[in-house]
Amino acid sequence: MFIFLIEPPQFVTKQTSIAVWRIGATKFPNAQVAIAVSLQAVDQEMATIRNIFLVSIPGALLLVAVGAWLVSGGALRPIRQLTGVIQQVTVKGLDQRIPIGTTDVEFLELIQVFNLMLSRLERSFTQASRFSGDAAHELKTPLTILQGELERTLQQVDPGSEVQQRLSNLLDEVRRLSGIMRKLLLLSLADAGKMSLYLVEVDMSELLMEMLEDVEMLAPQLTVQTDFTDGLRVKGDRDLLIQILQNLFSNAIKYNLANGWIKIRTHQTPTTLHVTIVNASEDIPLSDRDVYDGLRLRIFDRFYRGDPSRNRKVEGIGLGLSLAREIARAHQGDLTLDLTPSGQTAFTLTLPMK
Repeated sequence: MFIFLIEPPQFVTKQTSIAVWRIGATKFPNAQVAIAVSLQAVDQEMATIRNIFLVSIPGALLLVAVGAWLVSGGALRPIRQLTGVIQQVTVKGLDQRIPIGTTDVEFLELIQVFNLMLSRLERSFTQASRFSGDAAHELKTPLTILQGELERTLQQVDPGSEVQQRLSNLLDEVRRLSGIMRKLLLLSLADAGKMSLYLVEVDMSELLMEMLEDVEMLAPQLTVQTDFTDGLRVKGDRDLLIQILQNLFSNAIKYNLANGWIKIRTHQTPTTLHVTIVNASEDIPLSDRDVYDGLRLRIFDRFYRGDPSRNRKVEGIGLGLSLAREIARAHQGDLTLDLTPSGQTAFTLTLPMK
């Protein structure tokens, strides 16, 4: 029995002028063996493999990303449609619906439920709007008759008598109810998108001067400052624009401080006219203000009058600002509550130029 002792092989790398060689050598009892392999072919193969990976991996990742984007986009398309319709759901956007024919089966039931909800909301709102409009219209005639009868009876009683005082108080309440009915009727028309406008050229400078004369008579204790020019003309319904200004100036007087002030200024651009009415007042709570983040502006809510402890002695029912904004929007403009320093309140009426 023969036992051959073999030494462990040894490997070295040698570089010549021709190529790089990998040499392995080992010894046997009677011989020595060495094998040399050129690494040039191996390096070429590794370079080829590296280039393939550098091109194929980014390409594969790009294809995966594009495929994932297309698949997720198709899956999320119904959600985007639903989101878009929800964003358009306002008083005048309840007729929006999501088409079902192009919708994935997974979202079919959700969209059907959403469309049914919009239908119920539209039907309920239409009924409520029609009711308020019909009620205001039906009450208009008896209130007009009642006001006429009270005025005629008031002329027949003895001046200064207790009966005259009572009739005068009743007449004031009837006139107040008539004003409420007119506002409700206008609001119902605005909700239905049927507020008709008799468009003529309106001189806003002239209307502001008329309002200033009323302020001087109603609140002579207030200081009035003006900053507007003559010839500010817009295309609009003169009577409805007067309604806006009357509401704004009425609020500026009612919510003003003792011996306070009112400022009127205008800013004109080639396309719009901005009329700002500022008055001294107590601070409006942040919950009532427009904080420009999509929250609902409560001060324009109908019948909303803020904290009753702050305004229980102030006349009104909270319809003036809501109606004024609806009229402004019917003119393709807007009415906004501005951000002001403490102790001030400012409203800006924006109207398109003629």
